[in-house]
Amino acid sequence: MADRERDAALLHVLFGSLESWVGTSELARRAAVAPEDVAPALAPYLRAGYPIEFHPQGRVRLDAPPDIWCAEEIMARCPTGVGGPSWEPLLLAETASTSDVAREQAGRNARAGFVVAATRQTRGRGRLGRTWESPPAGGLYVSVLLRPDLALREAGRLTILGSVAMADAVEAVAGFRPQIKWPNDLVVERRKLGGLLIETEPRSGRLAWAVVGIGVNVNQQPESFSPAVRDLATSLQIVTGRAHRRADMLVALLNALTARLSQPFDETRRAWAASSLTLGQRVSLTTLRGTKQGQAFGLDPSGALLLRLDSGEVEVVTAGDMQAC
Repeated sequence: MADRERDAALLHVLFGSLESWVGTSELARRAAVAPEDVAPALAPYLRAGYPIEFHPQGRVRLDAPPDIWCAEEIMARCPTGVGGPSWEPLLLAETASTSDVAREQAGRNARAGFVVAATRQTRGRGRLGRTWESPPAGGLYVSVLLRPDLALREAGRLTILGSVAMADAVEAVAGFRPQIKWPNDLVVERRKLGGLLIETEPRSGRLAWAVVGIGVNVNQQPESFSPAVRDLATSLQIVTGRAHRRADMLVALLNALTARLSQPFDETRRAWAASSLTLGQRVSLTTLRGTKQGQAFGLDPSGALLLRLDSGEVEVVTAGDMQAC
């Protein structure tokens, strides 16, 4: 067993018994490692700040960790679902853009399930070339490489699936469910909590790969945001009044993606509709062809938004800027 897999197996047991003592022999048996390897294997995580205790009578306990993370923890807490990807996390202190790293790995034939997350991005981006603020503390910035079995015309499903998985993860970690503003924003009381950007590579009418780039504001305070967005953004800590571990958010997100990827798209489409801020609203849609107004009333099977125009015609919308009228 490779050291990384061994350590993940040990952490899997300890996180499953959080704040409870586990006998060293029992821990070794459940992790399939030699008892004499337990203490040396866990020592680096203790030094890194994980509150691991060793009892003189041969027991081990992990208390609730602070806001730190490691790849082995993410592996330990993200079991692969049936038919889902096996997550391979890369955690960075800083990068220009997590999606740039994931796209580079896609070009090198990395398998589905490669995940890169960073504490800080220097050139984070959103839709239409916009900048995504990525301050050095507080946010979760992550990109996931997928190789979905989808036709190019179905690529919009990934935006819907990613948005719903983000909402699922926020609900699991923070106890509230944000609304989803089409096409890619999580909002709470009209303030932006998170967003995603899908980048794809077409091949013969299908998707060779897709990179799902996600940003979630976790522990930012109002002063963490620039004056330009301070009145438009929020975070989990602002909403709940308490800090959250970014590792918990990443684990919840990957587990939500695993679950949603294994479900029929119709289930995800219904979940999106239940959380949608857009459906039923009169909206103004701006695309390269101009601006139109109408009522958003549903999603088609490809994930495109259905807009009933003032003329009575139905527009199938795959991209554009949308605002409530």
